Amino acid sequence: MKLRMLRYGLMALTLGAAPVRAEDVVAHSADGAFWLSGGVGLMNIEVHEYVYLGNDKASQLDWDTDGVILYTATAGAELEGDWHIKGKMDLGFGGDGHMVDYDWVPGFATDQTKDGWSDRSIHPDTRLDYYLSGTLDIGRNIFTDENSHVSVGGGFKYTKVRWNAFGGSYIYSDGGVRNDSGELDDGLKAISYEQTIPTLFFGFDGSTSADRLTLSGGIKGGMTMGIRDMDDHWLTGTRFFGDMKTAPVVMLNAAIDYRMTDTASIYLAGDFEHVFRRRGDLNSTDTASGSAVLYRNAAGASFTTMSLQVGLRARF
Repeated sequence: MKLRMLRYGLMALTLGAAPVRAEDVVAHSADGAFWLSGGVGLMNIEVHEYVYLGNDKASQLDWDTDGVILYTATAGAELEGDWHIKGKMDLGFGGDGHMVDYDWVPGFATDQTKDGWSDRSIHPDTRLDYYLSGTLDIGRNIFTDENSHVSVGGGFKYTKVRWNAFGGSYIYSDGGVRNDSGELDDGLKAISYEQTIPTLFFGFDGSTSADRLTLSGGIKGGMTMGIRDMDDHWLTGTRFFGDMKTAPVVMLNAAIDYRMTDTASIYLAGDFEHVFRRRGDLNSTDTASGSAVLYRNAAGASFTTMSLQVGLRARF
């Protein structure tokens, strides 16, 4: 993950002058039992896609988009017995995308490192179609006082992300090591990639306040119900379906909120999620003929996001 979040955070501070602002608006019911919020922030997304030949990597595609505009809507309710429920929806678009496709063809690859590739294509014109994530979790307060609380809970998260890579340059090993190079036409769709990630998680959340300042955060862990991905290589008419085994997930969030008035505050919030790499089965399909071949334990995938929100929070 490129360490650009500070720069994007500073950009978000200036978005108030633009049609899109890093801003959160919160509405409460009269008794405070129900609440609704919406906000805008920035996100980095990094995904790795793998193909294996036995124990060796045959291919690795690194999909990376920085500065994704992230729209968030959240709703929740306080229930009896210190229980609470929350639903959250995230939508991400745009950003600065990039993809590199490495291959290690036996006889031409020098080793399994990134520098040992036999074939490589670089696609600076990589466009994020969308990032979509929905979360539902339920928890219960296990400690509360007038300034702090700690809760424990769990839930379900569903994430889907898709890219298209256009144009770019290539270096291939065609009868010799890295002996064939060239450029793809601008705007020519080369590769599309999609991941779907259902996740079960469990963890802790908490907050503490002192005068006008509130600090909050959470840590959660869980397991995917298997990443499923789809890769279209448009220039060769080949589609790959990957079905990964369950993988560990870690999710972290933190926020600092400074109350300027009784109804308005300025905040900085960050979230991090990582799905660890796991392998699974790979189905290779010829899109013209429809013929398919199944390769056991030949696919792999991982997933990482980091988001930042800077802005205003209003209550009414």
